[in-house]
Formats: sequence, C-alpha cells, structure tokens
Amino acid sequence: MARSAQNVFDTAIALMDELDESGATDTSDTKEYKDRTILILNILVQELYPYSATYKKPKAGQRNTARVLQKMADAVDLDDYIASAVLPYGLAAHLLLEENPTAANYFQQRYDELKARLREGILAESEDIFDVYSGTGNGIGFEWTTRW
Repeated sequence: MARSAQNVFDTAIALMDELDESGATDTSDTKEYKDRTILILNILVQELYPYSATYKKPKAGQRNTARVLQKMADAVDLDDYIASAVLPYGLAAHLLLEENPTAANYFQQRYDELKARLREGILAESEDIFDVYSGTGNGIGFEWTTRW
C-alpha cells in the first residue's frame, strides 16, 4: 500500500503530540504545519529515494529522482517502511525547527539513526579491477621503471 503525503503528515503530527481531542490531525492548530509539509516532503523524499525499494538504477550519466508531490493525496514514491517509519521523523524535525528546537533535535537524531540503518541494508555491487601496474594487458609495465 503506497503511503500518501497525508499519511506521513498524520504520523508526524501524532509524533509531535499535536492531535486534537478527537484524534484529528487537520485542525486550525496544524494548518501552518500542513502548509509547509509538501515542500519539506519533496526534499526528504529525494534524500531517501536511493535507499528505497522503489529506486530504479539510473542509466549511465543520469540521476533518477522520485516523483514530486503536488498535493497531500499524492502517493509518496518510497517503499512503505521508509514512508511510514523514517519519513515522519524527518518531517516532524523540520516542522518543529523554530517552535521547539529540543523536540526538533530529538526527531532529527531519530531520523538520522533510521537513515543510517537504511544505508547498512543496501547491497553493494562489485566490478572487476584492472591492474594498471602489471606488464600484462594494457598496463604501464611496472617492470620497465625498476631501473633508473
């Protein structure tokens, strides 16, 4: 199930303890947060996209990017784990930067910790290494430079 920007916003608001008594996230108190959400999410989604299962390997000389969000109903171009467990912490940190720096710092540290775990999970690719110093093949022939 693809998460929408609204789902990420709802989770971030819950983390920030900004739910109203009925559990709603879309209130007059959270309007300012909601107005900034799409812009912040577009930055964070691009930052997390290379770690996502939805990431497509780019062609040589190109860079792949996630789809840009236009409205809250748009699906976030990240896998469900990242969209539900990592992205809300980054959003909460950015939303609280001015209002509550201590809470913003906590959310940023948690976001960075979860992002570091994502880096550990990426499988590395391998390629052959060409020995440029040997005299075989197209190397420079190290044996020719042993005597001055």
